[in-house]
Amino acid sequence: MILNKLSSREQFAAITGVFVVFALVMLPVKNGYILRWYDEMSLFMTGDIFLDRMTRYPGGILQYIGTWLTQLMYYPWLGSCILIALWLLLTLLCDRTWKLREGMRGLTLLPAMFLLASVLVLDEAWVSLNYTGYLFAPTLGAICAVAIAFAASLISRRMLRYAFLILCTLLYMPLGFYALLGVFIAALTDVRNCAKDERRQLYIALPVTIAAILIAPQLYYFLYTGMGGDRATLYVQGLPGLMMERYDLYLWIPFIGMTIALCVLPFFQGNTPAVDTPVKKQSKRPATIRKSSPATVVTVSLLFITGWYAVAAGQKSEQFRATVLMMQNIDTLRWDKITYIMNRIKEPPSFTMKIIGNLAAVKLGGGSGEVTYTPAEEQDPRHNEEFLMTAFVNVPVYYHIGNTHGSYRWAMEHTIKYGTRAFFIKYLVRNAIVHGEYELAARYNRLLLNTMFHRKWAGHFQRYIDNPDLIKDSAEFNSIPENPAGNSFV
Repeated sequence: MILNKLSSREQFAAITGVFVVFALVMLPVKNGYILRWYDEMSLFMTGDIFLDRMTRYPGGILQYIGTWLTQLMYYPWLGSCILIALWLLLTLLCDRTWKLREGMRGLTLLPAMFLLASVLVLDEAWVSLNYTGYLFAPTLGAICAVAIAFAASLISRRMLRYAFLILCTLLYMPLGFYALLGVFIAALTDVRNCAKDERRQLYIALPVTIAAILIAPQLYYFLYTGMGGDRATLYVQGLPGLMMERYDLYLWIPFIGMTIALCVLPFFQGNTPAVDTPVKKQSKRPATIRKSSPATVVTVSLLFITGWYAVAAGQKSEQFRATVLMMQNIDTLRWDKITYIMNRIKEPPSFTMKIIGNLAAVKLGGGSGEVTYTPAEEQDPRHNEEFLMTAFVNVPVYYHIGNTHGSYRWAMEHTIKYGTRAFFIKYLVRNAIVHGEYELAARYNRLLLNTMFHRKWAGHFQRYIDNPDLIKDSAEFNSIPENPAGNSFV
């Protein structure tokens, strides 16, 4: 194995380099347009109201920061590079905290690998997942959890260390689940390093710390009147709002894997801190290489299996990829590209795609084909065709065929139920302008004017709000029929 010829530091650098290349290929190269769509289905709002709402939920601060960072996915390469940089920071923190055995340093990449998988596994579920900081918040939480363990390792006296960990459970409101995880893995680290003659202190401090982990969320729930959330999910608050059902198991797996990895890493520590020194060409070197080879094989194998899982998790149906591209072309009025996608897709087009294809055909001067829909007996709530039609189809298609009241209705319903998204706000602005409700359009548009990247779009439509006479010269507004009856194929 090539890695056996390298020192511990060189092995770690090589494996980390491979991870960076792998993440770049899987994120901006292969899925850049989907990351851009994730940003479109998110919105960071400035002002005290949004911040106050976030701080009322455990882990809300992580979600607030994560939502701000999600804006950067407007440029997928920029957002991906920042996300990968955060994963490298997490890996370096793990490496510094636990100093794994010779040949096993690469295992500190496992949490980052699972977090990469959590991004790749996301699909249509993003529409119904009311957790706008999903792409970045779990990574920030994992960094905070490991930082707690690292800070605890710097405290030499055991009782002071556990006093610090008990105080860290009070971070439950800003960090949620990750505060409890950080205290737990710090305690596991201490259990792993505890000498026999020190176990008496451990038997006293450890149960108290575990009790603090269990009690702190309950205290917040009963004593802090401003706290939101469900008591049944108190100990996983701060994780994405996934359903505790089999439908969401594929979304839970990456977070379960990350948690297990962080809990297991302390038990792979070396007996003494690893020191990276240049390997000299001496006769003793082959023996050292042979000794560390099994650990290297285990490390590479585990990383390969996790990477294979990440690739498998990132496999999305052709219908989903085509639908995302078609939705982006609706926004830019490229009806010809929608027709091109419909003609090129190899898998049978979904009901949603057929509706969008009909819209493109009408806009290009053709007729709409017949579309039939037969609901399945049992459907996954995240991928329910009827639900996705209301989000993907009704909002833009109703708008473009002239049923602006129907478009407004569905945009508002999804905003109320699943959170504010830039995509829906844009159609609220458009429909309000069509209806002549310019003050209302200005209120919606102000949300986009305060963003980093959607302000250009908002500035364009602000012209029609400030000067309605310009509407008659707009190609988009002129294409909206006043009587939708002839085009009602939805």
